[in-house]
Amino acid sequence: MGRLDNRVAIVTGGGQGIGKAMCEVFSREGATIVAADVNESRAKAVAKSSGNDAMGLSVDVANKDQVQEMADRTLERYGQIDILVNNAGLFSLYRTANCPEDEWDRIFAVNVKGVFLCCRAVMDAMISRNSGKIINLSSLAAKSGGLNASPPYAASKAAVSAYTISLARELGPHGISVNALAPGIINTDMTRGHPESLNDSIALQGRRGEPEDVAYAALYLASSEGDYITGEILDVNGGIWMD
Repeated sequence: MGRLDNRVAIVTGGGQGIGKAMCEVFSREGATIVAADVNESRAKAVAKSSGNDAMGLSVDVANKDQVQEMADRTLERYGQIDILVNNAGLFSLYRTANCPEDEWDRIFAVNVKGVFLCCRAVMDAMISRNSGKIINLSSLAAKSGGLNASPPYAASKAAVSAYTISLARELGPHGISVNALAPGIINTDMTRGHPESLNDSIALQGRRGEPEDVAYAALYLASSEGDYITGEILDVNGGIWMD
């Protein structure tokens, strides 16, 4: 028996990195996966490897029509949405002085508006069943301002953390939990340009995190073991930041 048997999970940004790891871990635990990614070929490849009648979809989470289609196609095929992981996100290293206005808007469109649109698209289906798990991806940067300062990214992830708590209050009476994960430096394409630093040496095991480290934290929140947790921002950073 898997910890996610008979559950349908949408994972945005599911075509690579942390999202791909979540799809793999969730599917091994019995979930049926909808891997949504702006890159259709990556999404379909992850779905094919996940099995369990998984589906891969091309989705720009900042586009409300595409997000709604994602939810509609999931319900049409499976009849339910039990888990939503809002993992899709963008990162940039612009500072305030040189950040173009359109870059600020682009980061917020995906990292914040995308979370809002996806939550809104699935919440009615969860409310109708009086159950559901929503897991948003915040970041260590939301608390620290970024180990490599990036105001647009840090501000967007702080918004995700605040929205997570607000939505948890809104959906709690309907049996839906809403939590966020705040990863530190994880070995993905997004962070490979980050310079090595002393922060790595103070982390547990003296290493950066792997996508699976975040995926297993998500599994805990998505499973029945995390049923009594909501409105939490769970750090997954190996001790680089403690509060």
